[in-house]
Formats: sequence, structure tokens, C-alpha cells
Amino acid sequence: MANIHKQAVFYPNLAGSKAYRIPSTITTKKGTVIAGIDARIVDQTDNPNQIVATIRRSEDHGETWGPVQNLVAFAGEGLDGAAAIDTSLLQDEETGSIFMIYCHTPGGIGLLNSVSGVGFDTEGRRRLYDRDGNLFLLETDGRVIDEKGQETGFTVNEAGYVFKGQETKGNIYFKQGIDPNESLLEERTSFLQMIQSDDDGLTWSKPRELNFAIKEEWMRFIGSGPGCGIQLKYGDKKGRLVFPIYFSNQAGCLSCACIYSDDHGATWQRGESPNDGRVLDGEELTAETISQEKQYLTESQVIQLPTGELKYYLRNHYGKQRTAVTTSTDGGETWGEVLFDEELLDPICQSSVILYPDLGDGKVRVLFSNPANEEKRVTGTIRLSEDGGKTWSYSKVIEGGYFGYSCLTVMKNGEIGILYERIHDHSDWNKMDIPFASFSLEWLKS
Repeated sequence: MANIHKQAVFYPNLAGSKAYRIPSTITTKKGTVIAGIDARIVDQTDNPNQIVATIRRSEDHGETWGPVQNLVAFAGEGLDGAAAIDTSLLQDEETGSIFMIYCHTPGGIGLLNSVSGVGFDTEGRRRLYDRDGNLFLLETDGRVIDEKGQETGFTVNEAGYVFKGQETKGNIYFKQGIDPNESLLEERTSFLQMIQSDDDGLTWSKPRELNFAIKEEWMRFIGSGPGCGIQLKYGDKKGRLVFPIYFSNQAGCLSCACIYSDDHGATWQRGESPNDGRVLDGEELTAETISQEKQYLTESQVIQLPTGELKYYLRNHYGKQRTAVTTSTDGGETWGEVLFDEELLDPICQSSVILYPDLGDGKVRVLFSNPANEEKRVTGTIRLSEDGGKTWSYSKVIEGGYFGYSCLTVMKNGEIGILYERIHDHSDWNKMDIPFASFSLEWLKS
């Protein structure tokens, strides 16, 4: 391919959504490119907002795309609606199962006002609360019991609607105070959830809750990378599934970590944060107790080098305007020193990083994309390293103007694909579109 090819895959008013944001993408074993996105139904803003986890599929290396598939949607409308926000994708190449994680928040709740809590009791039952703050528990069959285990007569259906007999009593996902029939609401916090496809992304499971396994009671917000996860190919943790996430503590301060599964996605655990034990400006930190914005480590992506080492690329708020990097020698369970890559200019934005498949010439190729500017989300740049990310020998600007979040993938034909945020009309952020661009390794090096 001599040049870069671009086309908008998501754009304003497509399939009834006013706006789209936050790209995620993978190429499956079958060669299908899956493009994940937030469908932000009435407005491009983050949650609180009605946001639907959405995909499109391409079976011809991104040349043409299938219809929009809305995978996860919750009750509520407009800026009062509940959200499924910030998707991240990963395929288990051994089983073929595809996993998507995302953050769910009830109506009226987002990163800044999530309360601390897991949202479930020690037996994994969802906590519900009435108008007076009394605790109730939702059984798996939809029955609601009180704190003492007594039947209440309330039931909750799969869509979250509450019933007392045949009478509707609101919805557990609604924003507090908007429904005169409101009776019970889920905890006003953030939930990390997962869905799964076993047919190359054509159909997807119902959501599974991960909070019970990987969130602590002191955490408020919790969310995905976003972007993509990886499956480890080297070392004694080979086969492990790894997803980057990030979360806030009780002070609202943000740290990242990885969650991982050693049983093909059946169960998940959370590793330590790079902020746990990190020494910054002479102070030893922990994710639970950080209290300053300069200590934040937020949206993140991870790769595994052929040595078995994981290399973790971190959005941060230290003020150095560079992407931070740390490494793990135990499959993402613990991390080493957090350093700043002087070549990776960054205006404090999510970035994408992936490995290019081994070409048998001894070079470890790493691809990195972000807005390469210290001040603004502009100058969308793809970089190529041929030494595992130690140096970046090649770079190309693919968007000179606005360039926001992005996600890279290597397609079955060897070409590189990237899904990213672009704005044509800066007077209206709802007019952001999401192009998919494809290009060859040779183009990037030319």
C-alpha cells in the first residue's frame, strides 16, 4: 500500500446516535476487524449520559463495514441515562472467545461523583437502596430481600425495572429522583462489566459483573484501559489474558492496574498498581492513599515483549508532558519504576501501543499512536520502534489537526489499522467522527 487510506466508520447521527467517542479495536483470529465505540445518544459528553457500548465489524481488512451493533444499553434517557462507557477488546486465541470490558454507571453518575464501594455484598448479591438509604439485596432470580434476609415482595427484571406485584416501581439504573415511582436504586458507584462473544463478534453474552472480584470498597470510579487487552505469548504466564484498567480512591485520585485471567476468562484478579510502592518526589505512594493530581496514572495500554516482560504505557498528570512507562516481570501482578519516555510527547491523553508480529529478523517492532503535542490534542502521530520501545526510529503524522483517543491493530493482511477521534468542526464537538485508517509498515518507514 503506497498511501494511507481513511474512512469514517462512526459519525454523527449514524444509527440514531448524536455522537461517538472512545475507540477500541482488535483483529480476530479469523481476520475480522472489530471496531468498538461509545454511542453517546444525545451528546458527546462523558457520563453522566446515556451511552451504549457499540461495535461494527469488517471482514475485508477495514474496506467495508457491517451494521452498527448496540451491545449493551441501560435504562434512562439523555444526560439522565445510565452508561456503558469506554470499551476495551481482547481475544483468547486459544479458545476464540472475544471479551469486551467497559464501565457501567447508573443515571446521574460519572467518574467524579461515583461513591466508594463494590456494589455487592460478600455473596455477590447486588446492593440496592431505598429513598431512606436502607440496604436491600438482589438475588440472582430477581427477588429482593432486606438486610435481615426477609422477603420484600419486590422483584427486579433483567432491564432493571422494579415491580411490587404487577406495579412498576421505577428502575434501579435510573438517576435518583427522576421517577415519582422510585423505590430501589443500585449503589451510586461505577461497575466494571464484561461481555463475551464466541462467534467472531456476531452475537454477545449478557453482562457479567467484575467488581466483586477486582474492585475494593475504597475505590470509587473503575473503568477500562480503554482500547484493547492482550494475551501473553511468552514465559511462564503464557496464555494469561490481561486488560488494563484504572480507578479512583476515596479522595477521587486516579491510579491504573491490570486485571488478568489464567482460566480463559472464567475468573479475574487485579494486580498491583504502578503507584503501589512508587517513589515520587521523595514520597512513597500507594494507590489507596495518593492525594495529588501529579501522582495520577490513568488510562493505560500494555504489550508483552519476547523476553516475557510486560511494558505498560501510562497517561499521567505529572506535568512532564510525556507518556510514562513501567515494566513487569510477573505478568502484570507487580510493576517496576515508573519512567517518562522523552520521545513520546503527550498533552495528557490516552494513547495506543501494540506489537507488530515477528518478521523473523530479530527486530521487536512496537507501534505507538497519540496526539504528539505537549499542549493540545493535535498532530496525530504513529511511531515505530524496532528495538522493543527503547527508541522510536520512524514516525508519520496522520492527522495534523485534532486527534484524540486512538486504538491500533495489525490486520490479517499485515497492514496496520487505527481507529481514532477526529473533529472537522471545532465549534461543535458533537460533529466528531471516528475514522479507520489503514497503511503498511513500508508506508510508515518511507
